[in-house]
Amino acid sequence: MIKKFFFPSIDKDVLEIMDKISTKGIENISLIVAIFEAITLAIFVLTRKSFGSEEWTSITSVLFCVATCTCGYFSAKYILREKKLKHILVTMLNAIYLMLMSLWGMWASYRRYGRGEQILTFYAVEVMVVCFIALKPWVSTALTISSYIILYLVLYLVDGAAGINIINYSILALVSAIGMGVRYHTLIRASQATVELQKTKDSEIQDKINMLQAIANIYDKVNLIDFVNNYEMSVRSKEQIKHDIDPVSQTHTVMSRMIRKRLMPDQLDSFIEYTNLKTVRSRLAGKRLLSDDFIDVVDGWFRAQYIPVEVDENGIPSRIVFTTRNVDDEKKREERLVRIAMTDELTRLFNRRSYEEDLASYRENGLDKDFIILSADVNGLKKVNDTIGHAAGDELIKGAADCLVLAIGNKGKVYRTGGDEFIALIHADNPQKICADIESCVNEWHGKFSESLTISIGVAAYADNQDLNVNELEKKADNEMYQAKARYYAAKGVDRRASGKR
Repeated sequence: MIKKFFFPSIDKDVLEIMDKISTKGIENISLIVAIFEAITLAIFVLTRKSFGSEEWTSITSVLFCVATCTCGYFSAKYILREKKLKHILVTMLNAIYLMLMSLWGMWASYRRYGRGEQILTFYAVEVMVVCFIALKPWVSTALTISSYIILYLVLYLVDGAAGINIINYSILALVSAIGMGVRYHTLIRASQATVELQKTKDSEIQDKINMLQAIANIYDKVNLIDFVNNYEMSVRSKEQIKHDIDPVSQTHTVMSRMIRKRLMPDQLDSFIEYTNLKTVRSRLAGKRLLSDDFIDVVDGWFRAQYIPVEVDENGIPSRIVFTTRNVDDEKKREERLVRIAMTDELTRLFNRRSYEEDLASYRENGLDKDFIILSADVNGLKKVNDTIGHAAGDELIKGAADCLVLAIGNKGKVYRTGGDEFIALIHADNPQKICADIESCVNEWHGKFSESLTISIGVAAYADNQDLNVNELEKKADNEMYQAKARYYAAKGVDRRASGKR
């Protein structure tokens, strides 16, 4: 029992916590005592009408205390700045502070011994010492007894130990030694509890990391961002190197800065905003994840996600996982499905669904002055289908599509809205030239099954019909197309109503 009390075995992590607590104790106590004694000294000086040897001795004693406590405060503050506290340095600070405070107590009260007064200053000093001592019990006991023997000899030389209560003095030394031993064990228990709590949290985090590692194969990169201990660590890396982060001044992690080097330039600003450390926690609050897609200049599309691992009592994530995964093939499949859904299989033009969506956009956002709707229809398609075959009819439809695309180019979009019906939404200043280019292309066309191709065209320009909306322009273009078709069949001498031919 005695051996365990005086010679306890201490874990390295526990000792580090004890060093921090004791050094922090010196910092706090030194500041409080320095301020208190400075105020006391100021009051003392202001209330004295004259100064004799006794007054100057008291002033010098208090100045010594203030200077010692100030040095103790800055020394402790300096030591606490170190990431890894050196135990020998902490021990020296505690020992020196104990000796200096004991010396001050002796200096401030030795004259009172001659008058038989209790040594109250010593008691005050020992209360402070017991609050922050971090020496092992046997060391603190030996140091206390030694310091009291030295102080007793000094007092004896000063006034022959007149009036000193030897029993009281001895009891004080013993109580101080025991008090420091008890405080030491109190520090041990408090530090052990702190270490155990941290180990429990670390174990929970490690369990989560292990779980993430188990599914990490589906990701290209997996990084843990810990806002509690302020570090970033790659989960997939075997070394698991921790990179320090400063959430106050740092805006991006090592991982996000590396990714930015291979990002498409036009996506850089949005990626910087998405990966901002200062806002990611608030953006994640109450959500299961944040997700966005970006383009790597080498590997194509990738998906970046923030996933909360642990949240605080306010629902703000305290630990987050940042993952990236290549989704280029997935994006290509999506694009292919969209293309299939929005394009015509035969002509590769946009289909009616795409046309209706674009038309709805024009209804909502309004029309520009150069907006044009062009309606086109293949002439004589039914006759070709009936006499030559559907392969020949398909050839005519694809020929018409090619001519429309070639003539319109990047001025607009061409849609196949029915069997041989086409519509184009165009932005151009000269609709007549576009129609002429279409006619020129059609006149030069020759196919495998058919020698020629003719189409009827109707155009409605917003510049000439600003009182019409997009639906009315569509109807006007259709009417003009049907009138052109009627003129074509009349010139051919074909009665479409009698023959049912187009």
